[in-house]
Amino acid sequence: MTETPSTQPENTPATEAAANSAAPAATLEQILIEGKDGNAQAGEIIRTFLTSSVFFLSPEEVGEETGSVNPLTLQDNEGNPLIALFSTSANIPDDYKEHAPHAVEAPGVAIVQSITGAGIMIDAGQEHGFQISAEGVERIRTDFISPAEEAQAQQ
Repeated sequence: MTETPSTQPENTPATEAAANSAAPAATLEQILIEGKDGNAQAGEIIRTFLTSSVFFLSPEEVGEETGSVNPLTLQDNEGNPLIALFSTSANIPDDYKEHAPHAVEAPGVAIVQSITGAGIMIDAGQEHGFQISAEGVERIRTDFISPAEEAQAQQ
């Protein structure tokens, strides 16, 4: 009786680390669901949001030459404005599309850098929705984006 040698790579710490680094990062929607379930901290949700693409809705079509955009805006319980953002286009409720039918994809970091005086609501209408006040958006600019820009400038 002869044995056929195994052709599977040996699991060593180096191959396991390579396999783990090749694993896809959790999507924003997955992190939001984990946050709702208590398995993700707010900082992790914010970092994922800043490095993800999100969708906002506009009543007008938005192109490269569009100077300014008028995104769909909601209100929190106190009447403060919230820009409605979505982690995937599938999470956009149909009634929102009736008011603003054009979904526009943009980096989360660009959204935070461009809005003032409004908060954001990610995945509005979903159980895992995540709200950040206008003050929270300002803190994200200060605490997350400014330090990253300073670190890049020093390199």
